[in-house]
Parts: sequence; C-alpha cells; structure tokens
Amino acid sequence: MAVTDRITGKNVYIKFDLQELYADFTSITVNEESGEVDLTGGADDDAYFTPTFRSGTIDYELFYSSGTAQSEFDALLPGSAGSLVIGPKGTTATYPKLSWTRVITRSRRLTLPFAGESKVSGTFRISGQLTRGSWS
Repeated sequence: MAVTDRITGKNVYIKFDLQELYADFTSITVNEESGEVDLTGGADDDAYFTPTFRSGTIDYELFYSSGTAQSEFDALLPGSAGSLVIGPKGTTATYPKLSWTRVITRSRRLTLPFAGESKVSGTFRISGQLTRGSWS
C-alpha cells in the first residue's frame, strides 16, 4: 500500500449532529450486525434462521494533546441523538464519506492519562440508515 493511500488519525473527520470533533483519532470501529429469527421446524434436523434487521455500534477513541476538549465532550452526552458523518481520509473531494441519518450516544469516557493530555472514547448506537458516498 502506498503511503498516500493510508488512513491516519490526523485526517479523519467526524461530525455528530452539529458538533465537529477535532482530535487525533486513535480508532474508529464500525460494528454492523443483523437480527435473526429462528424458523426451525419441529421435524428439522438443522437450525434455520432468517435475517430481520440491521443494527450496530460505532466505537471511537480521540486523543487530545492540549487538555480536555470540553465542547466535544459535552456534545457526546449519553442519550443524545443526531446524524453522524465520518470521513475516514478527510473531506477532500472524491474521498470516502460514511453518513448515518441517526445515531444515539450510548456512552462516553474521559481519560486523563498524563501531562495535560486527554482521551475521549465512547460508543454510538446505530439507529438509522447508512449512506456510503464520497465528498464532492
């Protein structure tokens, strides 16, 4: 992989509702899953399932080298809902863009490790449709 094709935390763009999250991102993990219904009949030898709905979570970890980012932390209040946009490589035209119509902030954590630096991490619950596209 060419160096210019790598995704690094310094270029990631995230916007939750109206708040842009500015930080060095150490990780963003999108976990998608499907619900299922057991349709196994009484005489069946093997289980049979069918998918029902899609769901998932998005875990994030942000690193701040100059203290706590209070506005970002406040915007991530558990229970708040809004749209979510992620630009894994940034917002340059043609770069990938992931958008969810609705996510809910499930949790947030603030870690103050050392020397005035801080880490904000947490989880969004996906509660809306994912649109894959690119910046224009």
